Amino acid sequence: MSRLSQVSNRRVSKRRRFVDLASLQFRLMASVVVICTIALISYRFLSHWAIQTLLMMQSQHFTSVQVLAIADRLTWLSLIVISAVMVALLGVVGWCLQPLHQFRQWVQASTTNPQTEWFNIRHAPSEIRGLAHHWHEMLTQRSAVKHQQRQFTNNVAHELRSPLSLVHGYLQRTSQRSQALPAAQQESLAMAAAEAKRMTLILQDLIELARAENLDISLAEEPLILNEFVRDIASMAEKFDQRSIETKITPFPVRVQTQRDHLVQVIDHLIQNAIRYSDRDTPILIELNQVGDAAIIQIHDRGAGIPQSQQALIFEPFHRVDPSRTRATGGTGLGLAIVKTLVEKMRGTIVLDSRPGEGTRFILTLPALGA
Repeated sequence: MSRLSQVSNRRVSKRRRFVDLASLQFRLMASVVVICTIALISYRFLSHWAIQTLLMMQSQHFTSVQVLAIADRLTWLSLIVISAVMVALLGVVGWCLQPLHQFRQWVQASTTNPQTEWFNIRHAPSEIRGLAHHWHEMLTQRSAVKHQQRQFTNNVAHELRSPLSLVHGYLQRTSQRSQALPAAQQESLAMAAAEAKRMTLILQDLIELARAENLDISLAEEPLILNEFVRDIASMAEKFDQRSIETKITPFPVRVQTQRDHLVQVIDHLIQNAIRYSDRDTPILIELNQVGDAAIIQIHDRGAGIPQSQQALIFEPFHRVDPSRTRATGGTGLGLAIVKTLVEKMRGTIVLDSRPGEGTRFILTLPALGA
């Protein structure tokens, strides 16, 4: 008996799997069957009613004109029924595909912001619910892997900072006292000291990224007027970097509630990034404006630009558009990751708009105080 019950349960489960009442396929098929059935019944009733009406109005002997009139009326009736069926089918298809459009929007939002709420549509088809479940699992695994990677790199950075600082200091002192050494050995010492310095900078940026991720900026927030703030940062960068920096700042005051030092760090890094990747003769443009309840800071450069395939990864740690330019530009590949982390801690967003050969524009948006 138990074997028979198991076999019957398997058959029932197979039937359920074959006919999923909550699936999008079943909904569309059922809707098409129902609409076509209603259309056929309606057409049969209306056509009989039209013919009976004509029979009651006309004599028993029909002329060719009367027969053509009946055919013409039936043709128009058919066209009306077919049009109604098409409109109904289009409406049903749009209604059935609406959860799919919502799922697409949720996927796009969860890709840029992993903290997006769970996709919860009560009457969504089973296929979309399954996709949402698998996508949520993938995001959870991805965030867990990223957390483990960052925890590992943070631990390594803290462990290597002290011994690497000692090695760097020893190499610097040795290179300063290497006048008696041959030129080849002096060059080797200089290269080793430069690489040790670069590794020290990378470890410092890793530690700074870890601090930014664990930072609570709300504890040190203060009201800040961005107009003079942005103008002062641009003036200091223009003075110390000896680069032309233009500003286009709105005349009315733009107020935000944020942490001053970290906002200085974000804007300064974006300016340094624009200076690093653009020609020396081209000016950097900084714009400040307010749209509604959003304060918008834009930093433009007229450099080589970023390819479309690389733009989605530009804020990832250690990602470089051109790895061969790492030593030439002096960057560590962690600056933009730190910037994005700090901006998200400020409850803001940062995106980029770049076209190869025309330059790059970073758009920093922060919640403003007052419209």
